[in-house]
Amino acid sequence: MWLEERCPRCGAAAGERCRPRAKRPAASSQPLLHLARGWRQRRCPTCKAAPGEPCRSPGGRTASRPHTARLEPARRELARAEAIWRALERIAASVAVVHLTAAGGGHRAKVEVVATAADGSELRRWRPGESELADALAAPVWARYGTFQRQPPITGTLRYAVAERSITLAGRRGSQPFTKTIAAAAQPTTQTTGDTSRDASSTAVAARHGRVCERCGQPIAQTARSESRYCSKLCRQAASRARLRERSGRSALTLPERCAQCAGPMPSGLRLEARYCSKRCRQAASRSRLALDSRRASRLPSDTSRDTSPAPAR
Repeated sequence: MWLEERCPRCGAAAGERCRPRAKRPAASSQPLLHLARGWRQRRCPTCKAAPGEPCRSPGGRTASRPHTARLEPARRELARAEAIWRALERIAASVAVVHLTAAGGGHRAKVEVVATAADGSELRRWRPGESELADALAAPVWARYGTFQRQPPITGTLRYAVAERSITLAGRRGSQPFTKTIAAAAQPTTQTTGDTSRDASSTAVAARHGRVCERCGQPIAQTARSESRYCSKLCRQAASRARLRERSGRSALTLPERCAQCAGPMPSGLRLEARYCSKRCRQAASRSRLALDSRRASRLPSDTSRDTSPAPAR
């Protein structure tokens, strides 16, 4: 689908490859497409639009442009990119290792990617820019350290285990060793017996697998709190407003068919207590009420409670 529209990052036209930021010859192009160009294949973290659907405004209308959060990589997104794992499986790779060496002081790092088979034999070896797969494998390194400015000397390895679907970054930054798990190995799921859907204890909630949002039905992130019931702040606020409408009796309201100001049709996605089709009509109605109240106040008789004129003689 990236061929059908311009890139939101570099502005590359439909059908063209992404352009690098630095000024290079016109024949050169970005070795790896910008992640923002595949925004239609990703779920939007802001409005929860499904893959292939455009972003939506809070009122339910189609947004003029994709949300910024949809153009950025989500947490642990690379670990869920099955395309990378399938590409390693196609070349019969069991392990892929990204060797990282940076002298520090703003010098650009040296990155080398090696794919090995199950018996330890080397299958492929790439340098930066030689393969889209190699650039995708080295992406967590650049996402973590950027251009390596203000960094001490760094040496390390980024290891991909294809069978376990795990990614681990380990090495030494200056004199301090570090280890970071970008994607943990897949754990086998076990079926639980008994109905624990109403058990709100942290142990029972953690034991349940595949938690979903009570409002939209989307899965809840593994990093969310154990007592979380909604996938996002938007769903939590929407559920809270629905409960308040039920308590106040406004849930029985129905959306009017015509706007109270312009008599036009009411768009879908508005609140049930809405009376106007747009902000312009709501402001126009408010100005009309203020003008009417002003005219009524000017027609009232003056206040005679403070009249000090002498009373007529009897």
